[in-house]
Amino acid sequence: MGSLRSEAPEERDFFFADNLEPHATRRKEILKAHPEITKLMGPEWRTKYIVAATVALQILLACLAKKWSVWTFVAVAYVVGATVNHSLFLAIHELAHNLGAKSSSANKIIGMVANLPIVFPYCITFKPYHMAHHRNQGVDGIDTDVPTFLEGYLITKSSYNRVDHTIRKAIFMFFQIFAYALRPMFIKPDLVPFDGWVLCNLLVMAAFDYFMFVAVGWQAVVYFLLSTFFAGSIHPTAGHFIAEHYVMEGQA
Repeated sequence: MGSLRSEAPEERDFFFADNLEPHATRRKEILKAHPEITKLMGPEWRTKYIVAATVALQILLACLAKKWSVWTFVAVAYVVGATVNHSLFLAIHELAHNLGAKSSSANKIIGMVANLPIVFPYCITFKPYHMAHHRNQGVDGIDTDVPTFLEGYLITKSSYNRVDHTIRKAIFMFFQIFAYALRPMFIKPDLVPFDGWVLCNLLVMAAFDYFMFVAVGWQAVVYFLLSTFFAGSIHPTAGHFIAEHYVMEGQA
């Protein structure tokens, strides 16, 4: 594999390879070894009920948030809220693959329910970007899961200093949810057309956020925001982001 700059391990940032798209290769290998897995494929009817219960739990906690001290607020948002919202991230991922219901429309509707405690409307726009990720995994300029050169530069430009390098990585991982949210807007801003579904997602989220703010208070909205931030930050549930999207030292 090649790298952007030199072959010295401490200076590597991006690796380039001509390997086949790993999802397709892995799928063939797994199905060949375990053909019985095909019996588990298809929509999971329980998804909508699990999503509804999960969203209800977050709304309940948001209603209780105004009674908590600052430390309790932060602790619950990190331990419970982030775990719950990350599970909703993953539910939206499965729904993007039409695995929550038989029709595409039903999956989108369930996705909008799962989107509620996350504050920002994204479940509809997520699908096109995620499908592009699967079809063009690792292709620079198309796969928005690949960090930009700017991100790589900010993290690795002082890589000769391991302490500094570690601090930069920690800061990036702490705020990585912003990279995931904003990166598609800079790389492929025209990928998703503004259609009725996008508008519906936007209006539903705006109405829900406004309702929670008026009916419960600003603490509810802040609880949702903090839960979403922690869910994509340095949190046990977010560990798969690192495992799935970054090359570890010694893997090349």
